[in-house]
Amino acid sequence: MDAMNPSPTPAPPTRGSLGRLLAVLLVIVLVILVIAIDMKRRAAEHQLKTLTMKLQELTGGNPSTNKEAARRVTDAVRKLYALPEGIEPTVATIVDVTALRKQNHFYDKAENGYHLVITTERAILYDPARNMIVDVVPVSIQPPAQAGNPPTPPAAAPTAPAAKPPAQPTSAGQR
Repeated sequence: MDAMNPSPTPAPPTRGSLGRLLAVLLVIVLVILVIAIDMKRRAAEHQLKTLTMKLQELTGGNPSTNKEAARRVTDAVRKLYALPEGIEPTVATIVDVTALRKQNHFYDKAENGYHLVITTERAILYDPARNMIVDVVPVSIQPPAQAGNPPTPPAAAPTAPAAKPPAQPTSAGQR
């Protein structure tokens, strides 16, 4: 009879091996559950951050506070770079650098929280945390029909769309 059935029949699983198998499966399911919950938490956190930025853009903050913040930024930049006298530059705070990087390579060195200072001749990227100018490029003045858009830094990407501080970064005091 052994010649007809060369392989022995497996023994039924014991309670100990079945318990270990269930424990391993339980651990795997728990790990997957923790990962799924963490992914949902991160998505909710990102959505909250996005909604907060949109709210700040819509409300615009207090105009006098914005003007004061813009003045502080331009004063700090004036200590590092010779801004033209008698001209009030446009100042914006970068709040969504990822979207700006997709539009223009000028923002590749930027981070959220940096300030964009735009004069009639230059776009200046300023890091307030390090009190450092990160980049300066010439700008091209757009026709008056597009007055809602600030000048585009052409040296960084001549064909890229203009950065839109009111739509992308939150304005820290447009003047």
